[in-house]
Amino acid sequence: MTRVLGSDPPLFTAYLRDITRRKRAEDELRTSRDQLNAIFQGVAEGITVQGVDGEIVFANEAAARTLGFGSLEELLTTPVSRIVEGYELRDETGDPLAISDLPGRHALEGRAASRVVRFRRLPDGEERWSEVKATPVLDEAGRPRFAVNIFHDITNRHRTQHNQSFLAEASAVLASSLDFDETLQHVARLAVPRLADWCAITTRESDGSLRQLAVEHVDPQKVEWARELAKRYPPNPDGQSGVPEVIRSGRPELYPEITEAMLESGATDPEHLQILRSLGLVSVMSVPMIARDRVIGAITFVAAESGRRYGPEDLRIAEDLAQRAAMAVVNSRLFAERSAVADALQQSLLPPQLPEIPRVEVAARYYAAGSGNEVGGDFYDVFPSGESSWAAVIGDVCGKGPEAAAVTGLARHTIRAAAILERRPSSVLATLNDAVVQQRSDHLFCTICYVRLKVNPTTIRATVCCAGHPLPILLRADGKVESAGVPGTLLGIFPDPELVDRVVDLAPGDTLVLYTDGVVEEQMDGSVFGRDRLVSLVQACAGRSAAEIAEAIERAVLGFRPVAPRDDIAILVLRVRP
Repeated sequence: MTRVLGSDPPLFTAYLRDITRRKRAEDELRTSRDQLNAIFQGVAEGITVQGVDGEIVFANEAAARTLGFGSLEELLTTPVSRIVEGYELRDETGDPLAISDLPGRHALEGRAASRVVRFRRLPDGEERWSEVKATPVLDEAGRPRFAVNIFHDITNRHRTQHNQSFLAEASAVLASSLDFDETLQHVARLAVPRLADWCAITTRESDGSLRQLAVEHVDPQKVEWARELAKRYPPNPDGQSGVPEVIRSGRPELYPEITEAMLESGATDPEHLQILRSLGLVSVMSVPMIARDRVIGAITFVAAESGRRYGPEDLRIAEDLAQRAAMAVVNSRLFAERSAVADALQQSLLPPQLPEIPRVEVAARYYAAGSGNEVGGDFYDVFPSGESSWAAVIGDVCGKGPEAAAVTGLARHTIRAAAILERRPSSVLATLNDAVVQQRSDHLFCTICYVRLKVNPTTIRATVCCAGHPLPILLRADGKVESAGVPGTLLGIFPDPELVDRVVDLAPGDTLVLYTDGVVEEQMDGSVFGRDRLVSLVQACAGRSAAEIAEAIERAVLGFRPVAPRDDIAILVLRVRP
């Protein structure tokens, strides 16, 4: 017989009790879910929960915003495969990141994982960084049931650190060179690919024309192509937008998105338009290089292959880089101008060309060891000093710069003037000593070696006088080596220096080598080049021409030290033709 539930009071009571417990449990579970959802929706970090199939079964609003979705519902109804397709994933160093390397994938395998993920949304090019932590949720058997992902957005922090690091590196690079063109090339290389896919630098010339001085891309072949394109379609200095306007106004231009209309307005002809379309331009910004309230050029940053879109933050970094570049360029120009002045002054202190002496070969070498804007203190000169007589002079003025240049000029001109009246080298140098002592109160001194050559029909006689200067080396035709002259007192300090003339006859093939102390005092690893090394080198040059001997000495001294010499070098070689 069938029994009705209501006919059995104990059974009915138990049934009602079970329904009540279930209802209470469901209410508690719903309440817990609502509370948990309210908590998750209120936190700033993005949170997602993935099932064992990798699909998202829960997410909060912050996760939807982080992943670029307009609503939470849109995120939850989109398959993970489609979500991933909309992003370019990279690790913290910029290397591509596979889906299997994401922390959530490791969590679904039962392992907690964390890493910094750099992802760029492909539709709009926005790039963000997140610190992603994933934790597995296991069932009673210890198998992964869910993966909980927490996205901590570190974009602002990372951008700040990245920008500070970039600008610090830029400052170091810009300070590494004082060459104008090289400085701008450094800027372009620095910007690619960290700020742009393309970077071009345009300067305004003195006549108002514009010149593209640097262009850079990660592909060298595209760089050459871009240079040819710039030649075919040079910028119009009177253009009302782009680089011409930026240089003229001193105001930056930012184009977050390049439209077809912009390409059409910027093209000069259909072929040009087709080329611009082929570049795939996405976003462009052009900023002026301003130094001392003067616009000297503009830097253009172009996003193409990367798909990134520039915004206000990118523009601020670009302007900061342009300002630093402008100051570096101004410093480069000032250095170049000062170097040109110093070089012109240096050349004025040396003979423009060496004269021809009958039966005597003459060769000289000179190397200024100071920075490009310093005038060296070493000098040499060769000039006629009377009938069948010639003067060969080499000297070293204490110090560098304008003061040394002034003493060098005084020494050269005084020696030439005194040589007209005085025949003996010691008398010429005594006259120079008087001039330096009387005209200079800064105690600058100089050392001089003066050689007077008397060219006779059958012999050549050299009279040597050294004022504190290294004695010349005399290389005989048979390879023997000796010193010429005797030591004397340096000039410019004492009113009555000790100066002695010594005569030496030169036979065919004999050679006199005059040099400054920079030749023998060069050091490397605690070793000094020294006179003995120089003497051995000169002796090994027996039978060579004056030019060959001078070149051999210069090459040996410059090669003795891996960096630039510490002191100026001057070499003067006089060889009687065999």
